[in-house]
Amino acid sequence: MNLKNKALYLLSKKVLDRNTRFKGLHAGESCYIFGNGASIKYFDLGLFNDRVSIGCGSLFLHHDFHKLDLKYYYTGHPFLFYKYWKNPYKKKYERNLLGELWKKNIQFNSSIEYFVSLSNYSRIRGSNINYVHHFGHISSNPPKIELDNVFSTMDGSLNAMVGLAVYMGFNEITLVGCDYTYRPRSQGHFFEFGKFPDLIEKEVFSKDLLSYVESEANIETLTIDENYVGEILNHTSYEELLLSKPHYQENRGIVSKNNLRKLNNVNMEYKIY
Repeated sequence: MNLKNKALYLLSKKVLDRNTRFKGLHAGESCYIFGNGASIKYFDLGLFNDRVSIGCGSLFLHHDFHKLDLKYYYTGHPFLFYKYWKNPYKKKYERNLLGELWKKNIQFNSSIEYFVSLSNYSRIRGSNINYVHHFGHISSNPPKIELDNVFSTMDGSLNAMVGLAVYMGFNEITLVGCDYTYRPRSQGHFFEFGKFPDLIEKEVFSKDLLSYVESEANIETLTIDENYVGEILNHTSYEELLLSKPHYQENRGIVSKNNLRKLNNVNMEYKIY
C-alpha cells in the first residue's frame, strides 16, 4: 500500500474488523451466486432454495427473489449511495436514481447482510451493512481476498461475490445468471426486454480469478441448455441440475410494472420496453 492507502486502512480498521465474523463461516458448504444475466429469464428461482445464495445488482426486483435462501448481497460500486454521482455510462454527474432505488430495497430487506464499498460509509449505515475496499490492489493475479483487509476482487460484481464465497469458506459454488462465464456469451439483464444476440468473445472473462478459485473450491457455471459451454469453468445445464426444463419469461412477467418504470428512469441505458 502507498501512504494514502495505509492511512485509509488504519482509519477504517475498526470498521473492517467486523468482517472477520464471516471468515470461514460456511466452511464445507455449497452456495449459489446470482448475477443479473438474461439467462435468469429461463429459470424458476423457487428451485434454488436448497442452498445459501449470494446476490447482487437489481436481483431484489425479481418477483421470486424471496423464494431464495439469500443471505448475502453485494452492491460495491464506489459512491453508489451518494445523492449525485458520475453516471458510468453517460460519464456525467447527475442525480443518482439507481442508488436511491437500491437503497430503498436494502432498507426493505433488512435480514440480508450487505457488502458495500467503503466509499459509501458516510451514506449508508446499519447493523447489516458491511464495508469492503481494495486499498489500491485491484489485481486478481493473485487476488487478495480478505474482507477485513485488502479485498482486491472489486472490479465487478461477479468477481466480488466469488471473493465473498471463498472468504466465507464455501467449497462448492454454482454461478447462476453469470452469463459472461460461458460461450457463446449471452447479453443483457433479466430485467431488460427481449432477447439479445449471443456473442463470441476472444477475451476470456475473469480468467485469472476464476482459475485461482478453481484451486480453492469446486466452482461451475449454470447454462440455459447444452448449446452453451463454460469457458474456464465446468458447466451444467439448468435441466441437468434441477430436473426441470427452462421456460422463458419476459421481463414484465418477473419484474413489477412499477419497478420496470423505475429502472427505465435510472439513465443506465437499460432496454426496459
